[in-house]
Amino acid sequence: KQWYQRRVRAGKTLGLLLDENLTLERQVNGVRRQCGLILKNLWQVNRCLDVRTKILLVKQLVISRLDYCNILYNGLPKKLIDRLQKTLNSCVRFVYNLQGHQEDYTPYLKEAHILPVEKRIVFKACLTAYKIVWDTAPKDLRERVPVYEKTDERPTRSNSTLDLFKLEYAKFNSLNAKSKLRRRQPSVFLPDLWNQLPLSLRSLESVDSFKNQLKTRLFKEAFGED
Repeated sequence: KQWYQRRVRAGKTLGLLLDENLTLERQVNGVRRQCGLILKNLWQVNRCLDVRTKILLVKQLVISRLDYCNILYNGLPKKLIDRLQKTLNSCVRFVYNLQGHQEDYTPYLKEAHILPVEKRIVFKACLTAYKIVWDTAPKDLRERVPVYEKTDERPTRSNSTLDLFKLEYAKFNSLNAKSKLRRRQPSVFLPDLWNQLPLSLRSLESVDSFKNQLKTRLFKEAFGED
């Protein structure tokens, strides 16, 4: 018998569409399509719902799909992130019964207390890093993104507090240091995002307190201090 090897250009795992180059473009387009169908159905009952109920519905039915495994969207081209943001903007139009495209959705997102897509990705990444530091993440992930453990480090005059809540930075070589795909690996971007958070936030023992304070921080970054 003669066997033929067929090249697989895309596959699905855990609900994610992965292409051969890991561009995630098919995944993003698939999520947008699913969310669009849900919003189309929600618009049919738009007049029967108040704003509070509509916010609850879009968070449970639409935004939850945008957030699913969104840590993998970190480092994607801006055009793909913008596609996801357009879906989030569509949620805002449904919530506030807006007709047509709006020049600025920021006031509506702020009023609904919904973070933009980019900040939602950062939130999920920092939460994942928190679980690694506090030893509640899966073992495989903790091995790939180890906690920084330099036992000979001592406090200095400029830094009197010993930081025990950092992640170890990934090491590059000259061949892959500038690789875009390399930069999208959790072992690379998680330490960058996590270590820049203030120690007072990274050292919180309660995960609920951490999530609340992190969301407040990201909310201020996205919409200002007010």
